[in-house]
Amino acid sequence: MRRVFTGLAGLTCLVVLLALGTENGFAGSGEGKTVALGKRPILNDNLPKAKKEAVGDALQTSVERAVVAMLSRSDIAENLDFLWEQVFADPQKYVETYRVVAELEKEQQYMVAVEATVNDRALEAFFTRARILNTAKDTPSVLFFISEQSFDEVLPRYWWGNNPLPYASSAEAALTAVLAKQGYTIVGNDSPRPDPATLGITFDFIHDSTAAIKLGIALKADMVVMGKARAEEPSNRMGDDRSYGAAVVLEVYATATGERIASIEHAGVVKSHVVEEGAGNALARAGELAGQELLSRLQDHWAAQQRTVRAIETRVEGADYLSSFIMLRKVLNDMSGIEDVQTKEIGSDQAVVDIHFKGNAGKLADLLMLKSFDSFDIEMSEVTENSMVIRFVTKEDVAPVEPSEIKKAYISE
Repeated sequence: MRRVFTGLAGLTCLVVLLALGTENGFAGSGEGKTVALGKRPILNDNLPKAKKEAVGDALQTSVERAVVAMLSRSDIAENLDFLWEQVFADPQKYVETYRVVAELEKEQQYMVAVEATVNDRALEAFFTRARILNTAKDTPSVLFFISEQSFDEVLPRYWWGNNPLPYASSAEAALTAVLAKQGYTIVGNDSPRPDPATLGITFDFIHDSTAAIKLGIALKADMVVMGKARAEEPSNRMGDDRSYGAAVVLEVYATATGERIASIEHAGVVKSHVVEEGAGNALARAGELAGQELLSRLQDHWAAQQRTVRAIETRVEGADYLSSFIMLRKVLNDMSGIEDVQTKEIGSDQAVVDIHFKGNAGKLADLLMLKSFDSFDIEMSEVTENSMVIRFVTKEDVAPVEPSEIKKAYISE
């Protein structure tokens, strides 16, 4: 059964917030504290109850502001019932801290001003997991480098580097399964595996993270996970069963910056009466536990990256590029996540603009490639974290751009 807001104050607040969006600078925990007002009548001289309910109203307003600043109008409209059930029914779980900064009792009414810090990261991670955030790519692609060694093996097995060994990893299979269930793209796990040498990449040692990141960039992976998985010799015996332990250690890197964003370590223990099964199951269990933490870390990092506004330097070029560029700016004007477009240089055969966008250039390129244009096609190239090149290919028999359309296309200069 669908639910709607029944409280007049809450409904009025949300409608006003939807109209204002982020133009009034609503801020969450990532950008500072917010102050919100709450008001309730004092019934039967019960001042404590009125105060508690007024504070609750103010905290709900703070969370509503964070949600509206985070999601587009269409995201909210399509998921209002879900937001009511999962967020607004208990908004205080997303409030990190709060304090009453002012209060007033007048004419049997109690009003309070509350300064609150909303946990934006928790909200973003929740909306990402629920696939509410309106992004073309809401999960990163991941490339794994997991060396694996059982207690009866002299050397670890791995698929990359100078002397790779036959490779089938129980830990990696468990790790990738956790991410794949959440829609993540796993790069480089096809058969045969990619050969770094053919791409001019050399690993100086097995866990050479610099070379791993280079290969990740070449394979267009957003994240690189390098790790070690090792099964220990079986120990305690219980009847026919023995205990098998294993550990997985991971280092997680963002390929765009080379930054290490997480270090993860988990152990797994299982019982088995078959040696080969025991070691493999222990490795899989440790991999599954590490994968669950890895999923949480990736979701938090990716959500934060999707919300970061960057000035993406974009060079536009092509035959008769100016008319096409004008029409592209009109499209940019209506795209979610674009804050502004500022012209830096303009010439006879190309222009350079800064597109202020919530996300990186790769995400913007993905969004633009989904668009269709009547008068031209676009080709994307040289896409990095903060820059890209757009080339216009004019279609044949296209009417010239009308002056009225040109006027609509400008966002800012």
